[in-house]
Amino acid sequence: MSGAVDFAQWAAPDLVLTLGERVYNVVPPSVEQARKVIALAARGEVNLRIVRGKIPEAAQQVLATIGPLERPGLGDAAAQMMADGIPVETIDRMHYYAIFYWTRGKEYADALAVALWAPRADAPDGGDGPAPKARARSPRRSGRNTA
Repeated sequence: MSGAVDFAQWAAPDLVLTLGERVYNVVPPSVEQARKVIALAARGEVNLRIVRGKIPEAAQQVLATIGPLERPGLGDAAAQMMADGIPVETIDRMHYYAIFYWTRGKEYADALAVALWAPRADAPDGGDGPAPKARARSPRRSGRNTA
């Protein structure tokens, strides 16, 4: 076929996650997986209080279709991680990272990973603990200060 265009050079690249000696190639989500990844990102941003408000109803409907062991942001790599005996907390963190990588990009995912899981010097356990969870902000009050 003349005039055929090899689109491989413009296709979205895999997300490559390493853990020690292990390398996991996470392919970009399919259309069906992408719906779930976007819904999980919406829930994550609400739960982390990055976005105010409630999880949109459309996202809640998609979230209800996700099985308890399903990790659509990792695709088939999740099964390989489980087969390799990776601890569930680590797989969950990698999934969280992948969700925000696919929906918001590498810089956003990196920033969240650092904020959530990077050791902190002021942590009570000497730096091994995660960053503190965000506190809810009080709504701004209008009017004069009565204090």
